[in-house]
Amino acid sequence: MINGLIILHKMNISMKKSIFLFICACCIVVLPQCSKVVYSDDEDYTASIIPIDPLFDYSSIAFIARITHNSADWSLCVMDKSGNNMQKIVDMTVSCQKPVRSHCGTKLLFTAVKFDYWNDENNTFHSSYEYGLYVINTDGTGLTLIDRIDQTESGSFGASDWSPDNNHIVYVKYTFYTDRIEDKDLILYNISNNKHTILKTEGRVCSPKFSPDGKQIAYCTSVENNHRIYKMDINGKNNQLIISNGASPKWSPQGDKIAYSSSGEAGSSQIFVANADGSNQRQQTHTISPQRWPGPWAPDGNGNPQWTPDGSRIVYVSHENEKSEIFIMNANGSNQTRLTKAEFQDNDPEITPCGKYILFSSVRSEMIGGGNPGILIMTLDGKNQRVLSRTGIYPIACK
Repeated sequence: MINGLIILHKMNISMKKSIFLFICACCIVVLPQCSKVVYSDDEDYTASIIPIDPLFDYSSIAFIARITHNSADWSLCVMDKSGNNMQKIVDMTVSCQKPVRSHCGTKLLFTAVKFDYWNDENNTFHSSYEYGLYVINTDGTGLTLIDRIDQTESGSFGASDWSPDNNHIVYVKYTFYTDRIEDKDLILYNISNNKHTILKTEGRVCSPKFSPDGKQIAYCTSVENNHRIYKMDINGKNNQLIISNGASPKWSPQGDKIAYSSSGEAGSSQIFVANADGSNQRQQTHTISPQRWPGPWAPDGNGNPQWTPDGSRIVYVSHENEKSEIFIMNANGSNQTRLTKAEFQDNDPEITPCGKYILFSSVRSEMIGGGNPGILIMTLDGKNQRVLSRTGIYPIACK
């Protein structure tokens, strides 16, 4: 998304309608499954499967899906861990972004969007929109507004994260202007006193992540399409560049290492791992797709690394077989193993807190509409793949 925002500035778009269309286009380019239009009917969205292991101790799975009849709007949904009792938990249209679960497992952070369209007396089309960053309990109670971008502004919310103690939220807020460069704020929100603090950063900020001990924040910035990774104390002090060519940092569970994405052969996206101070940078993946697509955001290489809870392995998405598929490797890059064989594409891997299962989205002919994604689960070795919902993306285990 951050690359899309850079292009937005260069295009010097001044109309809200154009900004809205561009943001939608970014979602389509970066997340192909977000562009799938589902016109749902009265079918059952879930599939009957065998019971999940009791060690999978989270009681529900949250995700976003298009479940409104004759609508492409996304809804925030939950279902039980066996894939039954799916329901929408908030009566709002949500952005095509991954919800973020609190560490206590009972709350979700998400972005909602409200659009308004009209023609004036000259039959000229106009549009406006309002974004809100919200927290909600997984049972649908306790809806709380964290921040908003109203209809008099232009902008969006980027990536966000919860602190390990559940007391803080860090998020990215973009605001666009017609006469100057956009603001790109990294904001720390204190839940207990409702205080927002803008943390000083360099460049267009993206992908903030709290360290496992909650004392530091790693994040990336983009300046003229060059991504860099920084880290700072939670109070914004000791801001330091640690990786000069990298994006999307992911702390290891022990906090001693950071996995990230960077350029590999022929500009392909590859997974790297470095020490938490940026030293000992090592490229872990090297494969690229045998088919090359045009454009700067074309799918290729490897990305989206997710650490297992014990820090010994990394689950990731690879395009080495042309289609996106889910792989696993040891933390040192050895024993790279394909877990899924995609009919069309497999994405959004999310390791359950017990470390035994991987939730993911998959586009298969058995899903609603055929070419649209649904939610699946499998064991960490790729076995026992089972459909939980025949529609949806971005699954997260919750309580």
